[in-house]
Amino acid sequence: MIFTVFEDNNYNSLFPLNLNRASFELRCGAFNNLERIENLLQPNDSVQLVVRDELKPLIQERFPKYSINPEILSPGIWLNGRALWFQEILNGISPGKSYTANGTVVAIHNQKDVSIKDIHPYIEKAGSVSTALEIHQFKNIWDGIFLQSEIINRDSQQFLDYKTGKIHPSVVLENGDNIYIGKVAEVRAGAVLDAKSGPIIIAENVYIDIGALIQGPVYIGPQCKINPGAKLRGNVTLGPMCKIGGEVEDVIFQGYGNKQHDGFLGHSYLGEWVNLGANTNNSDLKNNYSMIKLMVEDKTIETGKQFLGTMMGDYVRTGICTMLNTGTVIGLGANVFGEGFQEKYIPSFKWGKDGITKLDQFISTAEKMMERRGKTMNQKEKILLTVLYEKLI
Repeated sequence: MIFTVFEDNNYNSLFPLNLNRASFELRCGAFNNLERIENLLQPNDSVQLVVRDELKPLIQERFPKYSINPEILSPGIWLNGRALWFQEILNGISPGKSYTANGTVVAIHNQKDVSIKDIHPYIEKAGSVSTALEIHQFKNIWDGIFLQSEIINRDSQQFLDYKTGKIHPSVVLENGDNIYIGKVAEVRAGAVLDAKSGPIIIAENVYIDIGALIQGPVYIGPQCKINPGAKLRGNVTLGPMCKIGGEVEDVIFQGYGNKQHDGFLGHSYLGEWVNLGANTNNSDLKNNYSMIKLMVEDKTIETGKQFLGTMMGDYVRTGICTMLNTGTVIGLGANVFGEGFQEKYIPSFKWGKDGITKLDQFISTAEKMMERRGKTMNQKEKILLTVLYEKLI
């Protein structure tokens, strides 16, 4: 079977994480959306990916084994990349049918060749006669925050053999049968792992330092480090190579994030390569308990959520003691600092409250941060970041 994983035309609802990634790269729990599909593939299955033209070179660099935006899309099962796919849902897709969830086309069992030029009209037409499908999806960027409890619970079944990590004798384990620790992970003295309210999944090469509190449901990705006394208070997803201190709850770090110091972060989704300065704090509940609105440029977005913190793009940095408002949106590459509460919408590449980041300085700093994790920025990403800078500034 050929699986076509496509990005639909509503990618702007995933701002600011959408600026330099496709919808199927979004993370919730132990996997991103594409990894969930890969987990369901049979040996003879193949995958082709459909993304915006501006993303094609970068996505090809990230996923070299897949065909990206082929001229002719093959018959087979088409899956919307913003949805979270599991085996029982995939099994319910029948030949010749299309499926929608909350007005979004999420799947098509296509039976003919389709030109890449015609994909979006074809998807729109398929949605006009469709079957309703119950499936979780990132309809908006904050949706993953509120799906974590269920998703991490489901993901824990993929880690049943994670029982052999190095655990100090003084570590407190609550509901230990619901704790999954990779064999080369280490949990230091005095840590508390409380899985009473949900599973705790600790991937390989994770280091949890002395006195940390981990309350499930939590997924801690490969090579993460949890600092002494840190408090992960449930519904937390950490992608690979994050460094976490302070208090965190109801948060997704896409990966490679740095929150080493004290400070509260709640009900937030952060992109990759972010660095939060010491005592950065965010609000995730308004003083009058009303529903939270987001601002993106001059557009107001009604979220329908009482709790919502910060939606933060890649390569964002905050200064020490930065205060972030309830429902803050920060674009890619912003350097956020200055006294008092920050604006609720901070555009990409903003420098402080009034300036603009210089492109060469931004690229140089990003490269240095990546080098500290043993990574390098490829040329395709530099080109895309340059294009975004010139378009957004």
